[in-house]
Amino acid sequence: MEAAAAAAERQDFAAYGQRLTSGEGGFFFFPIRHHSPACALHLAAALAEIRPRAIVLEMPADFAPLLPLLSHPDIRLPIAIVSVADGEKTSDERLPVGYWPFSATSPEWAALRLAGEFGSAVILADRESSARLAAARSEKKGEAGEDGEEAPRQDEAGQDDTAPALLTDEGQLAYSHYADGLVKRLGVRDFNEAWDRLFESRAAEKDWRGFFRDVGIHCALSRLATPAEEIAADDTLAREVCMRAAMAKAEALSGDGPIAVITGGFHTPVMIDPPPDRPEEAKVQSGPGIQTKSYLIRYTHDHLDRINGYGAGMPSPRWYERLQQRIAEGHDDPFTEAATDVVIDLTQRLRRDRPNFTPPLPSLAATVGQAQALADLRGLQGPGRAEILDAARSCLLKGEDPRSGSPLMEALLTELTGEGIGEVPSGAGAPPLVEAVRRRARALGFRIEDGTERNRLLDIHRKPRHLAASRFLHVMTLLGTGFGRCLRGPDWAGGVATDVLFEEWTYRWSPAVESRLVALSIDGDTVERAADAVLARRVQALGEEGQAKNAHAAIRLLMIAAQAGLARSCGALIAAIGPAVATDPDFGRVALCLSMLDNLQRGRKALGFAGMPGPDELRLIAYRRAIDLLPDLETARDEDVPRYVDALATLNEIAEAGAQAGEDEQPLDLDLLDEGVAALIDADLAPRAAGAVAAIGHMSGRLSAEALATRVIGPLQFSVGEPPTRVEALAGLLAVQPALLKRTPALLERLDLVLAGFDEADFIEVLPALRLAFTALAPDETDALAAAIAQVKGSDLDLAPRFSAGLTEAEMLANARLNASLAELMQADGLSLWLEEQAP
Repeated sequence: MEAAAAAAERQDFAAYGQRLTSGEGGFFFFPIRHHSPACALHLAAALAEIRPRAIVLEMPADFAPLLPLLSHPDIRLPIAIVSVADGEKTSDERLPVGYWPFSATSPEWAALRLAGEFGSAVILADRESSARLAAARSEKKGEAGEDGEEAPRQDEAGQDDTAPALLTDEGQLAYSHYADGLVKRLGVRDFNEAWDRLFESRAAEKDWRGFFRDVGIHCALSRLATPAEEIAADDTLAREVCMRAAMAKAEALSGDGPIAVITGGFHTPVMIDPPPDRPEEAKVQSGPGIQTKSYLIRYTHDHLDRINGYGAGMPSPRWYERLQQRIAEGHDDPFTEAATDVVIDLTQRLRRDRPNFTPPLPSLAATVGQAQALADLRGLQGPGRAEILDAARSCLLKGEDPRSGSPLMEALLTELTGEGIGEVPSGAGAPPLVEAVRRRARALGFRIEDGTERNRLLDIHRKPRHLAASRFLHVMTLLGTGFGRCLRGPDWAGGVATDVLFEEWTYRWSPAVESRLVALSIDGDTVERAADAVLARRVQALGEEGQAKNAHAAIRLLMIAAQAGLARSCGALIAAIGPAVATDPDFGRVALCLSMLDNLQRGRKALGFAGMPGPDELRLIAYRRAIDLLPDLETARDEDVPRYVDALATLNEIAEAGAQAGEDEQPLDLDLLDEGVAALIDADLAPRAAGAVAAIGHMSGRLSAEALATRVIGPLQFSVGEPPTRVEALAGLLAVQPALLKRTPALLERLDLVLAGFDEADFIEVLPALRLAFTALAPDETDALAAAIAQVKGSDLDLAPRFSAGLTEAEMLANARLNASLAELMQADGLSLWLEEQAP
């Protein structure tokens, strides 16, 4: 009975597959996989034979106005239609974006081109992109946590963002329970290899009916294996209602000939056999929720390959383009021809980019031969993507573990993926902002004709054009396009390498860049106008996100804007920073802000603030606010003391340097700091804070050298507190005035006297804390202190440190304790004379 039932079931599926292409009811159904060359080639053959009067195509209905542009002779694939939410922005949150990519292997592309040739009407059958983007956004919100907060996602620029929707998504087909079982049954690595074995290997066949019959059965099984609740969880059912409505619309058209229905294979079963109960149709009548605008943009092979990561499309798009081209040209063995093309192009790539990895000719020939042998072994018409990769691992890798990465295999994957970027016609109606950015990029010497990542070295201080290129890259970063990434250069926020002459960037034009610019086009038609709008929203967001009293974020934004060449547009931001600094309650954070503002003032020429009073006024505000918060040292929590002492060191350093006014700046009043510190000299402070205050008090003449030595060295001398605590006052001094130890003989002599009086056990106890305290000294300060000590001791010894390779601090301390224990044992055994240093 079971065998009979199984046989009957197979007959039912076979009958279903035959119905798809029988013309039942005047309809031919073509289940496809997006970007599949086999589907595209067989679809082209089918349409040429049946000559449909209308084509119902699974694409968002609102893309219809763009269809005439798709027949433009200047188009070079890959391209994409990008749909961007068109609404007023109230923050810098990115508007929803959706892509519909076209590759040379897209069945939809073949259908559109042939529709124009045959004069077939084209009816786009999917829900409008606005509805699909709204549904995708609702689905993501539904995946948020119980508190309603979504986990942040990262875009290519490294910023939190909602990932763009791929409107060609077919994850239900690629990741169904049926697909998982198929992968295991065939013994392949993933669904893509299974699909290649079953269908792409048949791309050169002539029986399009048999091909779509088998694809249809495969997709029907995928749908049957998918739980109904999964299908109902997104907008699949609503989309299918629209597709059936489009079929009815096509049927109502006058004329002779059948109607071709071309949809993703997962939808085909309910196109040919609509469910009897369709309550979901009423839900589709509601509005889309958001408005969208759609444009043609350039796409890249790399992003077509990335589509596979989202569950749609095909990997290695350039490989499938080669294969399709060879089949279309009518070659007897197109698979081997395409594989040979790949190996030849790989060799040329390696000779150009990695000559040391270029394999010898026999290995290359063996690779093609083994790919053919693998195809024969697997019962395929010729080698496919998997066979090429397997053969390359076997024949081209010598002494390499392919699991750890291989330059040769990386080059092969690049060759299979491709590096091309498409082109859209000049009259495609791209927003002015996109064209403005392209013109600016080309004028500044950036190559954007392909999707290749490139490096750019910019002499920003001596070459105006390089400075302009730097500002362009920074403004593109501010806009969140992901166009460039700075590898090295001045860090004005951190005050690091500010005297460096060069910036080094890596940059790359990608569909993400273009779609982001499309989304920003409502902000203006130039880079500057769009940047001003983004900057204004980010300034507004600082207050909305509760950061009004955290000036640090605002100053960092000011630096970003200045590097982007927007200094003259920062009036509102500067105006917001002043009150934020003046009311910030955290001493450490205010000192950090002061440091950043001081860096900004010193770099005002490079940052475009020369002659503008705003930044210097902010520096004065931050300085006065830091002075006002000095009393907080007395009430600081234990965990805040190190941070506050570092803040005091920053404040003292900036005050000393700023006491003399430079060009375009006002001097800092050093007396304010002196008075603030004076009020703390006798306060009950944590030891580290007390040491730091005492050091500044001595520099201002309020404490003698002897008093300073007592306050700083006394806890160490008289064993006040635990061993680490005894060094805290000294650590505070070294944090704010490290040169004092060398310049103050009384201090150095007192410290030397105390350390000389320690026995070895006591010294080992405090040694870790001492080492940590002295890390505050820069290398040149350490050398100067060592020289001063050597001079006092009358020593001409070479004090340069010598460490055994790999010796850690813990090991060094353990060895010191072992040495002390050994000395005690030798003394107990009457061998103490052995420990005495022998005179030469």
